Amino acid sequence: MTLPNSEKEFKKLNIDELTHIFMESINDQNIKLMEGIEWLIQEDFDKFASSLKEVIQTAKEEEIKKSFESRLYRSKKSSFTKADRLKLFSKINEIKDIGEFVAHRLLLYKVIFPDDEFKNGITNIKNSLKDLSNKITSAVKLVSIDLEKAYETCEEIKEERRKMRKIEWNLLDRLWNYDMDYLSRTYLYLKELIEDIMMMADHIKNFSEYIQFLSTKYLIFK
Repeated sequence: MTLPNSEKEFKKLNIDELTHIFMESINDQNIKLMEGIEWLIQEDFDKFASSLKEVIQTAKEEEIKKSFESRLYRSKKSSFTKADRLKLFSKINEIKDIGEFVAHRLLLYKVIFPDDEFKNGITNIKNSLKDLSNKITSAVKLVSIDLEKAYETCEEIKEERRKMRKIEWNLLDRLWNYDMDYLSRTYLYLKELIEDIMMMADHIKNFSEYIQFLSTKYLIFK
């Protein structure tokens, strides 16, 4: 869905459309975050910084949030309660907050990876996180039109998250056994990089469980 160019166009959108646009916007920033990590792996620090600075931008999302809140409080009919709508939107916003936090922290240092195997491990969990972000975007859209399909998509998210956990522990095991000072900036940065990717993955997994809750709740009342 194309982002409106004016306040007048925003006012024409319903709550579902605003939610979908917001989710798509956050997903685009997540993809940009993953691109930034890929540039970091390739040690192209200029493109790395350029990608992450785009993640930190907030003006577009603030405009969508204001339109959503205005429309929500004035609405009388909705497939979900206002409380459920607001919580769904808030969980999308939390993904944005985490992405900004991760981008800011990654920009603090330009790391050199210890070896290709470690790079491959980071690439794998980075790609999985990109998949989770795309799937949660689909689930948010599906929950207003196909509750059963939304539920199934969230099951796929949880399964992918379980696969990421195995890679996470392998990476941390490698990191703890490298020949480097345990207080070195490289060690701390790489440890936090792994943890930050998994923090985003955990939030998306928890968000998927909330969507499954909504799917079950409203399927009962169909």
